[in-house]
Amino acid sequence: MVSDLTLLGLAIFMALALLPRGASGHPAHAKPVNYPYVVGFERFHSSLDDDEYLAQGGMILLNELNCVACHEPPSRLKTQLQGVEATNLFGVATRLDDIDLEIMIRNPRFVKKDTVMPSLFAGPDRDLEEVKALKHYLASFPGEIPSYPVGDIDLGRSFYHRVGCAACHAPEVGYRPPGIPENAEIEMAGLPSVPMNLADLYDLDALTHFLLTPNQHRPSGRMPEFHLSEKEAADLAAYLKAGPDLELPENLTDALTGSVPFRLDPELTKKGESLFVSKSCSVCHTPPGGKSKRDLHGSMPLAELDASEWGACLSERPMGEGVPFYGLDEVQKRAITAALARLVDHQPLSGEEEIDWRMKSLNCYACHERDGVGGAETAREVYFGFETVKAIELGRRGHLPPDLTNVGARLNHEWFDQMLPGEGEMRKARTYLTTRMPRYSAERVKPIAKGFRREDESEVFPEGLLRYPSKNAFEAGAFLEADCRSCHGVGENNPTSLPGINLSLSAERLQFSYFKAMTLDPEKTKPGVPMVPAFENDPEAEKKVAALWRYLKKLQESDRK
Repeated sequence: MVSDLTLLGLAIFMALALLPRGASGHPAHAKPVNYPYVVGFERFHSSLDDDEYLAQGGMILLNELNCVACHEPPSRLKTQLQGVEATNLFGVATRLDDIDLEIMIRNPRFVKKDTVMPSLFAGPDRDLEEVKALKHYLASFPGEIPSYPVGDIDLGRSFYHRVGCAACHAPEVGYRPPGIPENAEIEMAGLPSVPMNLADLYDLDALTHFLLTPNQHRPSGRMPEFHLSEKEAADLAAYLKAGPDLELPENLTDALTGSVPFRLDPELTKKGESLFVSKSCSVCHTPPGGKSKRDLHGSMPLAELDASEWGACLSERPMGEGVPFYGLDEVQKRAITAALARLVDHQPLSGEEEIDWRMKSLNCYACHERDGVGGAETAREVYFGFETVKAIELGRRGHLPPDLTNVGARLNHEWFDQMLPGEGEMRKARTYLTTRMPRYSAERVKPIAKGFRREDESEVFPEGLLRYPSKNAFEAGAFLEADCRSCHGVGENNPTSLPGINLSLSAERLQFSYFKAMTLDPEKTKPGVPMVPAFENDPEAEKKVAALWRYLKKLQESDRK
């Protein structure tokens, strides 16, 4: 007698074989690659790299593919190679139906060709009863997904293309942002885009909920939060689900959906709990029950691996026997091999190297430039809109996220520590930008903030902070009203039509040394900035700048009350 699982597996295989090529579930869909997609590696490394440079990309892969979760790195490299915590599985059975969940466990590449999740049950010795048991275990932790209003597809399309989604994900082919002349040609994005295959599997409520709380689902920070309102998330979800549905032949549809309704089996659930550890799922995922932690470093140390023959995890086909299958492409294998071959001589990263490495891992370079590296791709700049007509006066600064060169010398430490992980209620300084600064989990971004402060602060504006002087004859508030307000807002009465940064945040955001340098000589401090030197040839310039700072500090204190 043929088991239900065998019939299901056959139906799934046939369904996948007969799906139309290139079919997509939503309009802005990057064609998925047939290997694990690691964004920091994709943008900066290729088959043309020599092995020395490719080894740097291999270190990114060792971390982002979570090789270091099984294979302990050398102690001197543990700060760099910390690995990542995989998707939070609590409530996964609420997000995915039982068929999709079973396929994801059996071979995640069936569901998401570019996934970084390896296959443990794709080898010749796979046991589908174990797959079934794991499914029952994960299904024993249901999550609650609220019912959300159905969003507006057109509003979602517009929002997707102006809030920053198109920096990482593919712009919709044929979409023209507002304000683009009719005869202007929209250049196709050339850099790789992060695919969004799982948007096809989630229903509207699940997708809306994910967009509102991605850091809860993805502790790795690969998809950060964007401070969405419920309305914005619903509109965005409606747009991402607006593509043509994939239609299966009627007999296959019956085979996939006509089985006995799923019911939780206590015995299989208990078996699945044991398998979750023995099959090494707990190496990458925290057990959803919260009773135990990840089971790290159970395999051979990283420094003892020999990847020269491309076996085991680097094999071309699933090997079985509990060996994870990643489906790496040749360039990734070369990179990992080069990194492992140099591991003995690899020294801890310098401060600037660590910043670069972490910005690549989190894809900060998709929006921000630092020391001439990264920044929005030219073809994607058109999707970073101007919030107001006046912002156009700022040129590229009026719609692109800021350059992070020397940012550690510009921003106040407390602001940094709150801004990157989104701790506290952060007010938006650049009200003229349509894109938003995403919110990451603290453990992923605090090392970057620390690196910025360490590397930048001592190199720029070495005069350091000045004491705030007591009252003097200069009326700073009157100066603000007469000169600064023509471009900058101040306090709650900040008109978004003004192109400049809200000055009421200056004392909270900036270091005084940078504020002073920027006020006295803006062109030297930030070449190309459209700001006039307010105190040029004034013998009391420094005194007046200090008074202005004191006024802004008082304004900050009154805003907090």
